[in-house]
Amino acid sequence: MSQAVARAATHVNVGTRTGRIEVIPERFGEAATRQARYHDLTMFGWSRDNEAVRGTIEAVIFGSGRPVLLLPEHHDLPAYEIVVVAWDGSRVAARAVADAEHFLTKATRVVVATVTDEKEIEDPRTAQHLVELLTRRNIKADARTVASNGRSIGQALQDEALADNAGLLVLGGYGHSRLRDFVLGGATKGVLDDLRLPVLLSH
Repeated sequence: MSQAVARAATHVNVGTRTGRIEVIPERFGEAATRQARYHDLTMFGWSRDNEAVRGTIEAVIFGSGRPVLLLPEHHDLPAYEIVVVAWDGSRVAARAVADAEHFLTKATRVVVATVTDEKEIEDPRTAQHLVELLTRRNIKADARTVASNGRSIGQALQDEALADNAGLLVLGGYGHSRLRDFVLGGATKGVLDDLRLPVLLSH
């Protein structure tokens, strides 16, 4: 896997560095989190039934201070021309947008999606404010409201992204750690429970 990533990165003039982490399984999340702090992005291949990998992913999302890109199992190589940003005006959403800047500037279209019936949105124009910011950076973007209609917020956002043929969903990672267990926000849990397209998560 690392060799395939290195070959693909070389093809597009992106530098990579590989290494080996040797720790007991219970400490792997902590070790991966420390390593992630020295890199711009951490990528994980995602399999829903692999609890060990899930624990590591959660540790890196909430402990590294760096974004995580999840790639679903058996998914074609993603194209990032269309990117959907999940936006509610919160700190973690703003952090995710900043961490996804490289993808946003390369996209031909960005959809700023706000789920309106999941929680109260203080500013009804919050998505439009972000669109205006992105437009000032020469990023083509438009705002959209999404109704969950009984779906989990993670499912609703992924449904919206897939309907747009988006190659990436950008999402703020909600949650906190409690001892060694992570208490996840609804959107984050929904995405990890059923990942259907590449998702960039940032806390």
